[in-house]
Amino acid sequence: MAVLSGIVAVVCSAAADITVDPYTTFPWALLLNGAMGGIGFYALRIILLTVCLKLILSPLDFFQRYKMRKNQLITMRLKPQMENLEKAYGNNPKVLQQKQAELNKREGMSYLASCLPMIVTLVVFMWLWSAMRTNAEYKQFDNYVRIYERYDAAYVQSFGSYDDGGTEVGWFDEETDKLRASYGDEFIVAFDEAFAAAYDGDAEAAKDAAYAVAAADETVTGAAESETSYFELFAKSYADTFADFVADHSESAGETLYAAASETARLNAADRVTNDYCTVAAQTEAYEYFNGIGKYEGAGYDYDSFLWIRDIWSPDTPWSSSVAEDGSDFVSRVGAYATDASRSGLTQEQLDEIVSSYDTVMAKVLESDDTGVNGYLVLPVLAVALNIVSQLIMRRQQKKSGQDNQLGQNKGCMTAMVFAMPLLMAYFAFIYCAAFTLYMVLNSTMSLLINLVTTAITRKMIPIEGARGGVEKHGRPDVGNAKK
Repeated sequence: MAVLSGIVAVVCSAAADITVDPYTTFPWALLLNGAMGGIGFYALRIILLTVCLKLILSPLDFFQRYKMRKNQLITMRLKPQMENLEKAYGNNPKVLQQKQAELNKREGMSYLASCLPMIVTLVVFMWLWSAMRTNAEYKQFDNYVRIYERYDAAYVQSFGSYDDGGTEVGWFDEETDKLRASYGDEFIVAFDEAFAAAYDGDAEAAKDAAYAVAAADETVTGAAESETSYFELFAKSYADTFADFVADHSESAGETLYAAASETARLNAADRVTNDYCTVAAQTEAYEYFNGIGKYEGAGYDYDSFLWIRDIWSPDTPWSSSVAEDGSDFVSRVGAYATDASRSGLTQEQLDEIVSSYDTVMAKVLESDDTGVNGYLVLPVLAVALNIVSQLIMRRQQKKSGQDNQLGQNKGCMTAMVFAMPLLMAYFAFIYCAAFTLYMVLNSTMSLLINLVTTAITRKMIPIEGARGGVEKHGRPDVGNAKK
């Protein structure tokens, strides 16, 4: 008992005042968890961040559309010269491509300038994806820690309290005190007598015989009916420990051996039922907090939800649970937060205790299947559909701008991207958190809207009518006219 009491004292002390600090991935974690900390609705933070990012990057989108429009008009103007080059070098594709590239460069065609905004957007996309994944790991870990704190507090309240030296101060729970003090006295008396009578050198056989005798004793059965459901756990633990002690000290004999075995077995059995009782009480506390019932009604565990999505830090899929399904799944979801104490601001002892306790703490929650499905594939479908539309529009604009004609052997690769990019978006949406999928959907939606606006503006700035004059005004002067 003293050993278990000491362990609990250490655990209770280590688990007190747990505070998890986010691992900063500048600038996204600072924005989401710091600057936007006053916005309780986390999905709204994602929406605002996406809108702000897109507006900041919108000049690049406009620049891209502007350059593509100029390229389109230059391509229209150079069409007769390109046809002449095809007639002259059609039998030598390598030379033809070189001549076309030289002509385009001389006339002011710029493909790098039109691709640069896409590169910047992709860098921001991958950077934000990495940061959002880290933030999702942090949020899922922090959410579990909040549940663990309630579990730990309930366990401590049931188990008892200690001073700094580990000395027992008092019990908060009368049932726990009863389990430790005199629980199972009737069974102990009956079992000890029967074991002493049956023991002939084989402790296992004597244990089985003594257990059968004690279980049939009317005094024991009467006490079992009036006691709690822990009586059977106490009896089995007592019998196993008693037999093991006798087997380990078989060189001894007589009343001294049985008295020592009885004391050891009683302490061990009392610790077992006490720990079991406290664990069940703490699991019930965690369950009520998680579901917002009992004393936590209206103020329990809160998901970071969004419309139909139960938790935005898990994928928007019907096969994904809003919380980890077991300890292994939890470790997989929270990444380095499960192993690196420095990421969360905890001590290594606190982290080890918290992570290793997941299956125990969440047992009642997981058994009740109250976690439910996390989503219904709405965001993944939207992300893929919007990306397909974006890719088709981009390919159409590339063809109009003449960029498609300059791709040569890479044209097939660009066409393949129309299918590859939506598949990549589907992968991100199915595997990673709904928060990032929400970003992808909003980003694609705003990209389409900005595309429409910037395209309309560039058409006004560089009209198709009078294309030759327009190119001379907004691009390089026509070489032929310059000579004249």
